Amino acid sequence: MTAGIADHMDALSRAQSIAEIGASLQNTLNLLGFDTYSYVHVRPPLGKRIRSFVPQAAQDGQVVHEFLATFPDDWVEHYLLQGFSDFDPTFQKAMGTILPFDWREVSAQNDLSSGQRRVFDEARDFGLTTGATIPIHGPESGLSTLNVSSSGSQQQFEESYQVARQDLLWVAVQTHEAFLRLSEDAPEEARVRLTDRERDCLLWTARGKTAWEVGQILKISEETVLFHLKNGTRKLGVFSKHHAVVKAVMQGHIIP
Repeated sequence: MTAGIADHMDALSRAQSIAEIGASLQNTLNLLGFDTYSYVHVRPPLGKRIRSFVPQAAQDGQVVHEFLATFPDDWVEHYLLQGFSDFDPTFQKAMGTILPFDWREVSAQNDLSSGQRRVFDEARDFGLTTGATIPIHGPESGLSTLNVSSSGSQQQFEESYQVARQDLLWVAVQTHEAFLRLSEDAPEEARVRLTDRERDCLLWTARGKTAWEVGQILKISEETVLFHLKNGTRKLGVFSKHHAVVKAVMQGHIIP
């Protein structure tokens, strides 16, 4: 780890505001050869209440989670007003990998929709011709991304990116942790708490077992299994055990 990265880690540990995190991040990325960045919540962690806002003149009042960015202001405004987050292809790619990737990898795909290709085309119009995304798969099913870009040539960007690739992973994770530390915790009453038995019954249901089979596995009666499934379904705020299973998986209560 370079001295610049170590300084960033120290600054993050002492940060008292989101602005301090952003300033430290920009300084560190400059040292690594990148001019601008954005740190975006694709899916905020469950149990964290990330501050949000509605962009001015946004179509249909779209709510956007708080983010950090030094990308050109005109591009950020255009991105938000056009609702590009709904079909940004870098988000889709980030959902399926834990490793950084160059935007060229995604833009070269031949299965992009016209809307997805439009994101890249219009980004170039605003001067964002080179860049990379670092996926951040955080706690409680959260997904965020750190996106970096530079104003130099593609070759210059590639050289900086290859040298800094491992450091970018560390910087992204530490930045994310610092941001979450300063975000607001969700109210205690909003958090779902399942009992061990409720989780067990939902888990075996997710694995395709009937209530009778779950009872045999757990050595309890079928009626007791149904009782626990009913309670789990109620706590998760849904109306069927199948919906409860899906929600329990998505919220990280069970891993089938």
